[in-house]
Amino acid sequence: MGLLARPPFVVDPTSRAEELARHLETVAYRLIILFLPVPGLEFEGVFPLIRGEGRKNARCILMALAEDALLETLKPRVGRGLNALLPRAVSAADLEAEISRQIQVAPRSEARVMARLRARLVRTPSSLICQTGNISVSGMFLVSNMKLPVCTSFEFELAIPKLKLPVGGEGRVVRHAAPDREKLDGMGATFLAFKGDGRQQLLNFLAQPGALRPV
Repeated sequence: MGLLARPPFVVDPTSRAEELARHLETVAYRLIILFLPVPGLEFEGVFPLIRGEGRKNARCILMALAEDALLETLKPRVGRGLNALLPRAVSAADLEAEISRQIQVAPRSEARVMARLRARLVRTPSSLICQTGNISVSGMFLVSNMKLPVCTSFEFELAIPKLKLPVGGEGRVVRHAAPDREKLDGMGATFLAFKGDGRQQLLNFLAQPGALRPV
């Protein structure tokens, strides 16, 4: 999953044509990546389901990873409904670079910042103090062996160095780490809102020399 496994992304994978068609009817995506050919569905069949007038995903970013035999056929579509076309054998690094270019993802910092979370679960409030593994203006990864359920909303306070008061706001858990393939255990979260000038304070912190490093 790489880049797509970190906030602010929530991935909705499918490998069946009928399931893909159902998703396209009901969900508006920011980014769609097609691995072609799709069993049971040709590109010319799925393209109108995405780009057709009035469709939920008519304006989404559309990328295709195609087998060599399809690359020449699909090249005329680039810039005409297809935002990017890559060979299906593309390296993970090159794929992530193209995704980043297309969505202009916020750069992330490995800054370790203490975080206090407060969430109201079904039966009882929950409070958790942990540390960030990485952070950006759009979200953060929280290092912890205790995890809030995915989709849980919470209030947070971040102890940003040199600030008298913590940066506060609201966030939501979007994923749990996969310990077998990630170096840190914890959960990824996206920011929903900041209190006061918290977003600008975080931007100022991330803008410090050497603060931002791709992770």
